[in-house]
Amino acid sequence: MDISVGNAHTSYQLFYQLAFIFMFFVVIYKSIKQGYHLRSVLLMLTTITLFSVVGSRLFTIPIENWIPATRTKLPEFNNRSSIGGLLFGLIGLLISQRLFRFKRPILDLFAWTGPISLGIMKLGCLFNGCCFGLPFNGFCSVQYPVTTNAHYNHWFNGSIENDATLSLSVHPVQLYESLILIIIGCIVWKTHKKWRKNGSATLFALFAYFTVRFGVEFFRDHSVSQFGTTYYLGIWIYQWMMLGFGIFLAVVLWLNEKRLKFEVIKGSQNSPYLHAEFVYIVILSFFIYNLTNLLLPFELKVVWFMFIPAIILSFYHLFTENRLKSHPILVALWLIAPFYVLAQTIPNQTPVIKKYKRIDFGGSFGNFANEVAFDPQQSECGSTVYFREYFKQVYQIVGAGYSMVSIKNNKTSTFGVNVSGGNIKSTNLSTNETDSEFVFAVNPYAQWDSKWFGAGAGFQFGKLRVNKNETIDATNIEEANKTYNILPEFHLRVGPEKYVDIDYNYGFMMPSAYPTLYSRSSIGSAFGFSRDYSLRYGRIWNLETDYISAEALVTENLGINLMYVFKENNFQFEQDQASGKFVFSLNYRFGHKTKQ
Repeated sequence: MDISVGNAHTSYQLFYQLAFIFMFFVVIYKSIKQGYHLRSVLLMLTTITLFSVVGSRLFTIPIENWIPATRTKLPEFNNRSSIGGLLFGLIGLLISQRLFRFKRPILDLFAWTGPISLGIMKLGCLFNGCCFGLPFNGFCSVQYPVTTNAHYNHWFNGSIENDATLSLSVHPVQLYESLILIIIGCIVWKTHKKWRKNGSATLFALFAYFTVRFGVEFFRDHSVSQFGTTYYLGIWIYQWMMLGFGIFLAVVLWLNEKRLKFEVIKGSQNSPYLHAEFVYIVILSFFIYNLTNLLLPFELKVVWFMFIPAIILSFYHLFTENRLKSHPILVALWLIAPFYVLAQTIPNQTPVIKKYKRIDFGGSFGNFANEVAFDPQQSECGSTVYFREYFKQVYQIVGAGYSMVSIKNNKTSTFGVNVSGGNIKSTNLSTNETDSEFVFAVNPYAQWDSKWFGAGAGFQFGKLRVNKNETIDATNIEEANKTYNILPEFHLRVGPEKYVDIDYNYGFMMPSAYPTLYSRSSIGSAFGFSRDYSLRYGRIWNLETDYISAEALVTENLGINLMYVFKENNFQFEQDQASGKFVFSLNYRFGHKTKQ
């Protein structure tokens, strides 16, 4: 059969990313069922992914060239090795398992998801034409078109004519390996509970892979391998190494199960530490930053696919953890590191985007306190006095939006609409009576930005809330806040966003309708990048507190925005009545039109 694809490398990237996506969703699903702390699981996934991706590259590079390969993008170091990815991924697994103290089930989980994920990745190799097989004219043989490695090498060594559109028929060795890996994963999944010790399922999976790989290599073309073409006793030297690994792992597995009286890989109760996670995120950011030159954009994409959810979830737990509520500067520094690294790892986009469409998804959650004055009375001196009650509001809001963006002569115009809805629970702190209310909003808006100035306007209509101290000329009070049907919003900015600018916002906080933040100003910078990146620090005037926010474009299509609002300085309430607030949103950009 013929393997004819329009863009072989794109197919490889697709299956490469699908492999990690499969592992991500299976591990998250199983971890939720096991009751693990997801923030630790996500950091563990990030570690394994980073080690696997880096290991697959470094394993094909001579050790003396490792440092040059990480400092400069060198085209000669562009190969990958699945064995390198497995071995380095195992190191990442052991490091993170030890640090986060996971129990045995998560080791067994990676023991069978790892081979299946690698099997999915090998399907990309099949379409890409890399690590292809020996010539073969049997029933399942394949031929590759022009631009694939197989066709080029057959043309280069004179095996096909200069004008040939297809390569020689070869063994679909990548398909053989893919099917075997998936079978190994299924066998490990079915048998992992039969092993007595921690790590035995992983050792068995590695033993099975190296042993079977020794056999599969008899059908692969080694003439273009980065590991040389040396043979010993008629067998490729690299095969002997794999067989040796397999025998070694079989011995280790036997010793672990039958002879050792203690656990080499301890599986204690999962008990993550927030401060350890903070340090760990900074360390991961440091490594990603220093390995940017080694990795291609699609490889960085799978790392960030794991890391960004870990940052978001850890972000939430850090800001809701009582031990860290009194350290806003520490929290702010934590926020800067990964997003600065994220901005540095984004590749330069050569085409200039002229138009695109954008979909936003977001949410906000937290609580706030406010004062309501009611039942006016005449005092003895003739002035008016009020009875006062204090309320705590707890809210969860989600939203979505659609917008169209046009860029012309460095001027950006945005027209869009957002919708949002959620719940606000109001508690009277004097009586402990509670009342829940559903709020919703529709928000059409427009925004214009140039290099030095920016402005925007819109309005929200629906069932809305605004957090502020209320004075009601009524005898009785039933709600902590007034409900609004329509609210205006506007935005002003001065200064070059690329370097430093200041802004003021009244409202303008969608796609999630944030019920507390409606009058704020800030200063920010994109650190020399485009307006798609920014780090801002500002003041919320109606709450008398500060906030920090970060925005980044992860890929050409995916962007993220995070904001944390520090605890209000309101001494009329108990210290624990109002905590920090968290806002986040993701945006997907599509329909790009570029200048020719």
